[in-house]
Amino acid sequence: MAAYGEDLGNQIFVTLRRGEEWPPRTVDVRVRYEQTIGELKAAAAKALGVPLEKQQLFWHGKELTSAYDNRTLLEMDMHTGFALQGYDLTAVPKYWPPVKMTAEGLVLE
Repeated sequence: MAAYGEDLGNQIFVTLRRGEEWPPRTVDVRVRYEQTIGELKAAAAKALGVPLEKQQLFWHGKELTSAYDNRTLLEMDMHTGFALQGYDLTAVPKYWPPVKMTAEGLVLE
């Protein structure tokens, strides 16, 4: 049982940058260990109001492509307090730090 009497799941922070707008938008989403990265992305889309297909998220410097969508938080070793950085692709992204393309998707340099 959580400190406030209700188990809300892991608190994961998601920050999206949109073009050159500042500051970036940050929300926290609550997901459980058995939920998938796809479900985490959907929760972030709902909280941020950014369509799922217009989100580009990075974790530990690697893009969370659709290949990760069926992996659970437990499999990814993602816990409360972790943060995902990303871009709102409804505007042309201004990548910082720069990114490079690899066989597994984009990675932050």
